[in-house]
Amino acid sequence: MQSLFDSHHSLPSPSPITESFTTLVRLGNIEDINEIGDVLTYSFNHFNDWSLWIYPFLKMGVCEDLRSRLQKEENYHCIVAEKKRQNSIEPKNKIIGSVELSLRTVYGWQGKRKYPYISNLAVSKSYRRHGVASKLLCKCEQIAKYWGFNQLYLHVLADNSIGRQLYLNNGYTIHQIETDLYSLFIPSKRRLLLVKSI
Repeated sequence: MQSLFDSHHSLPSPSPITESFTTLVRLGNIEDINEIGDVLTYSFNHFNDWSLWIYPFLKMGVCEDLRSRLQKEENYHCIVAEKKRQNSIEPKNKIIGSVELSLRTVYGWQGKRKYPYISNLAVSKSYRRHGVASKLLCKCEQIAKYWGFNQLYLHVLADNSIGRQLYLNNGYTIHQIETDLYSLFIPSKRRLLLVKSI
């Protein structure tokens, strides 16, 4: 199954990348955890001079959660995007994005049903708006098809206009607006369930 996913690391820099680069997408593994941890921790948290001290603790939790999923979960993949090294001075490719794909189970009156679900899509800030996220989503579609599914699901916060637009541009549509007790009081935490036919 590995051959299906073969396609032709480090803190993010503060300013956007202006030069062109080649992005490679592949399955992540245990050796990638440290770099993926950087991408996820910086992408889902905001740090300033006063809060940066907490970064190592947050990253440690992210890395341990990821390690657990990589080692134990069936029907699960962490997919990474790498910036291909440009010259012999760079020791290796640098991980600049990641996404997770797993099978989830929903229970209904017709019994239980599994469906492919995307989570934790993240791209290092300096490499956004270069098509990296779209390449990661495309790889998720290939894997879901290989698993035998024709639809793919994910959630996005209703107030995440950039993320929502990314998914809509990649063919996702709003399947359901989810409201729980928490989001009744904080509407910005309302989640949208998106779906794409593949």
